[in-house]
Amino acid sequence: MTRKIAPLLACSLLAGGALHAESSEYPLVVNLPSAERMQYWDIGVAFTHRFIQPVKDHGKDVYGLDGYTYAGLGFAFGIKPIPGLNAFIYRTADNKTFTFGLQQQVLDRERIRMAVRAERFDEVVKETVTPIGRVGVSGAVLQVPTEIFITDDIIFSIVPAYITKTTTTDTVLAVPPGATPNTTPNTGGVFNVGLGLRISFTEKFSFVSEYYPRPSKFSKAAPGGITDGTTYQRGFAAGVSYKTFKHRFTLVGTNVPGTTANQVLSGDYGGGPRPSSQWSIGFNVTRVF
Repeated sequence: MTRKIAPLLACSLLAGGALHAESSEYPLVVNLPSAERMQYWDIGVAFTHRFIQPVKDHGKDVYGLDGYTYAGLGFAFGIKPIPGLNAFIYRTADNKTFTFGLQQQVLDRERIRMAVRAERFDEVVKETVTPIGRVGVSGAVLQVPTEIFITDDIIFSIVPAYITKTTTTDTVLAVPPGATPNTTPNTGGVFNVGLGLRISFTEKFSFVSEYYPRPSKFSKAAPGGITDGTTYQRGFAAGVSYKTFKHRFTLVGTNVPGTTANQVLSGDYGGGPRPSSQWSIGFNVTRVF
């Protein structure tokens, strides 16, 4: 009897491992996409929440929790006939932005994983020119989320991205006081490379972080209406993530109130990221069905 049970137990463990390896995961870290994938016909739901008021505005405002927020709701769908192909839609309150597109996982090896993601974004508000750029714009984003497994518990990610249109496209970028006036319009899109780092402490808890470099075209420019010499900033998000049965809860501090690729990687959205001291709280909740 013992001899019969042992092989059955071994087979069960191997099957369980295979099922775990093929389980679905919503392809999102904080704001940047991961190279994960939704399997079969599985459905993933993401709820995002970003508080606008900085934490440094003191305890009387519950460290920013009394302020306004931008909430977003998204869905990702597995497409069973084409392994690794996902469709997704997402809508956030920031300028009523709606995004949709496809992501295909193209590489899944022991130490590296890669996907290609194409999306369309539309700000469903009337196009208007504001002091910090246009609103009501639309465009496309192409991203190549790539994850490198330094160890099983440490994952470094790099996300090259090209955004076809931003809030300052076709406008003359302002410059800080005293700088040489700029008379050349900011034409074309923006290329940027988002970076990320995840460190798992246990099967449930992990540290997550993302970095959004400032595109070179904004290194000597200032957001419209800014007269104190402040240039466009670099963005970041960092915090902790907790995973339980088919749920993932992520709590971060970030100086970027946006959540979509054109909001966090363009460098000029809403005047660009705030100074690092002006960070605020945000969280994500994802669920796989």
